[in-house]
Amino acid sequence: MIASLKRAILHILDGNSGISVYSDEELDVTDASINSFITKHIEKVYEDAGLRSGEFSDNSGFKYHLTEYIKDENYFPQMTKFIAERIYEGVTQSDKPDSSDLIVCDCVINERPILAVLKCENKIGYTHQVMQDEGKVKNQIINHYAILPTTSQKISECAFVNMDDYSIRYIGKKRKIDGETSDLIADVLLECIYDISSRESVNAVKRIAKKVAEENGGDALETLSKMKEYITENVEESENEYIEPEKVAEKIFDGKPGMRDEFMEKLEKANVPQKVEVNSYVTKKLSSNVKVVTDIGVEIIFPAEYYQNSEYIEFINNDDGKISIRINNIGEVINK
Repeated sequence: MIASLKRAILHILDGNSGISVYSDEELDVTDASINSFITKHIEKVYEDAGLRSGEFSDNSGFKYHLTEYIKDENYFPQMTKFIAERIYEGVTQSDKPDSSDLIVCDCVINERPILAVLKCENKIGYTHQVMQDEGKVKNQIINHYAILPTTSQKISECAFVNMDDYSIRYIGKKRKIDGETSDLIADVLLECIYDISSRESVNAVKRIAKKVAEENGGDALETLSKMKEYITENVEESENEYIEPEKVAEKIFDGKPGMRDEFMEKLEKANVPQKVEVNSYVTKKLSSNVKVVTDIGVEIIFPAEYYQNSEYIEFINNDDGKISIRINNIGEVINK
């Protein structure tokens, strides 16, 4: 992905001390270090599978101020101050207040105009301090209570709003705010209606498929292997980069209409969308190997497509009800 900054501003929100400092001036995004710091954080999180999709509620204050900014670019500082005030209000009223630096930036990501909100939670770190005493230099180690997350760390609360169509992608945290469990980003800041993330959707599909198979006397391992094989093949062949749980159900519960219907019913209750968008992270997880853990402590890891291929691996049901696993055509055994 490619991210470029047009403008950005930084506000300081200290929920522990009750002090907030709102900036009147923007950051110099032509400064290489500032530009690199912000864009690397955006690139780190923008394609994360944990991002949820959302849609603004009709009375969203965020949407109102964003619309004002789109009409008048001089409204940027005022809009960002509203954003900072909403975050600060939510943090100070929560059961676990924290301190953070809030970065709001107008940027272009993959040729789309995006307003990005990055809540950079402050960490306690250590730094040096040079002191002089009676003409002598003493180097000291001190605590620093407002360390920004490094570019190798992933920001845990952020939002990206497409300024063309107002579509939302965000990551938030649940916390108690005024006694109620709320998501600071979705419920307090954006005021939006949201879906579960791609990662949550895929995990739900896997978990429910396994549960339905086990509860109906099916082979959970075979079910998961079929699902992984089907999804990875579908993603590789599809230009849309999404999967449809209904088609997954037809594949893994072929000839078992009762199990298929139960699977779809449970997916609906879990709020899994009819189309689940996938990205490189999800694809990698789905194309990963199947791991079998036995009750005697032996673990076996193998590609999902090997499950029904006796040329490589066989699962044998013994007369006494136990299972034997046979691995075939091994050319070399490497001790790791």
